Amino acid sequence: MFQIKDFISVTASMLNWMKATQSKITDFNVGSVARTLVEAPAVEIEELYQQFFIGLREAIPVAIFRAFNFERLSAALAVGTVTVTQGAARTSDLPIPEGTVFLTADGREYKSVQDVTWLTGTTFVQIQVEASLPGMLGNTSAGTIVQSSFFDSNAVISNLPINNGRDAETEEERKIRFADFILSLSRGTLAAIKFAVASAAVKSELGETIEYVARIGVEEEIGHVDIHIYGSGGIASDALVTQAQMLVDGYELDDGTKIPGYRSAGIRVTVNKMTEQTINVTMNASLFPGYSLTTALINEIKARIETEFDGVESGSVLYMKSLTDAALSVVGIKDIFVSNESNIICGNDEVLRLGDFTVIEVNA
Repeated sequence: MFQIKDFISVTASMLNWMKATQSKITDFNVGSVARTLVEAPAVEIEELYQQFFIGLREAIPVAIFRAFNFERLSAALAVGTVTVTQGAARTSDLPIPEGTVFLTADGREYKSVQDVTWLTGTTFVQIQVEASLPGMLGNTSAGTIVQSSFFDSNAVISNLPINNGRDAETEEERKIRFADFILSLSRGTLAAIKFAVASAAVKSELGETIEYVARIGVEEEIGHVDIHIYGSGGIASDALVTQAQMLVDGYELDDGTKIPGYRSAGIRVTVNKMTEQTINVTMNASLFPGYSLTTALINEIKARIETEFDGVESGSVLYMKSLTDAALSVVGIKDIFVSNESNIICGNDEVLRLGDFTVIEVNA
């Protein structure tokens, strides 16, 4: 068993050895020449013990992860929607090629992920974009993507919030995910199925993660389990659903190697897309003296409300009181209440999303 020896123990061991093996040196008191000669290397030996211990402590989990081929998850690209608007309807179609560059005011770059056509007779077009760099750096709030050299000066560019970029998995996050992985080793259990589905991801040709499972809902019946998933960029794509179903059922590699699935024999497991339930919210607010209901204040309240919506798990409840508490945390709000009368139940197969948001100023 590996044990750490500290400075005092190392010094005592060397002094005891000197006393036992010779009789010419007898002064081993603090400050003596003999003691000083052994204390100097004892300091270095104690440090070496500490380095061995730290290295061993870090190597054990790494060795376990490697034994199970359990690598850290890579960073994921932030993906979202940009809207380009102009005052008058277009008089001709405008092809917008894949790779069209959009910029935020601070210079972060996003590129369109597919060819889009701005149709004749319309005043706006919505374009799916992804950040040029992976990770949370690509996350941005609403209205911050405002530039593109592809469009003329008459076009107004804006965006919905983008918050699905993910940094590379940390060691602590890998340890938590590894605990779920261990629970899935038995396969056939609900925990195993959920782990398999959570592992699904869609990657680009360069191997970058562009979509992953952000939320899972479960509905069980005898002999049948419905798994509902929500993607990192919104409603799950067909590719993400297919990947998740493949991991559950098992699949075969090109060389003929069979990869077992996670469902039990005789149990049907179906992976479906979650739907979005849009909730319109109206709030009546009174303000402290010196504050006015500006667009910036409304946007700040809206951001807090959207955070509350994002925190509602499938199968749980959105309480109106939580919206009130979130809005009251905004500086300048004296009192506020929600016009919606009842709490909202979020089904196992859906995600709650904020729809039309209105704040009405009232006298206290």
